[in-house]
Amino acid sequence: MVMLGAQLDDLAALTTRLQTTAGDVGSAREQSVLSTTSVIGEVSDSTRRALEQITSYMQALDTSVSGAVAQADGTQWTGANADRFRVGAADFRAAMQSGQAATTDAFSSFQASVATMTESLNQFVSQFSTALTQAEASAVDMSSAVEAQRANLDQAMNIGLSVS
Repeated sequence: MVMLGAQLDDLAALTTRLQTTAGDVGSAREQSVLSTTSVIGEVSDSTRRALEQITSYMQALDTSVSGAVAQADGTQWTGANADRFRVGAADFRAAMQSGQAATTDAFSSFQASVATMTESLNQFVSQFSTALTQAEASAVDMSSAVEAQRANLDQAMNIGLSVS
């Protein structure tokens, strides 16, 4: 035979625990969304700053080399060493242009990857947030159901049933 009943204090404690769990789920959702959004922003900002810094370093180096070449061009200097210097300076400039192109290509590729990652993380945030919102609602519903059961049992056990 099945017994109908429960410890009312246990049901009240379970109701409280489920309400706490619902709050914990909501907090976890908020913190997870915040953390993921922060990662997206940090990676994007770091990539942009790194490209700006590298570009700045390359521009400063190009200015330095251009100054040296300009000074060499303005110097009365002939001979094999002068010719080697000018060829070396031209080779250096070509290498600098190649390095700048490689930097631009690498960061363009990386930024495309960051955009893809951002899209994936945004989808994750949306799905995760929805799942945890549903979990929070379920915990609230379970808490309400347990509280209703506690109230019904209290009514039936302590007040009695009335017949109309």
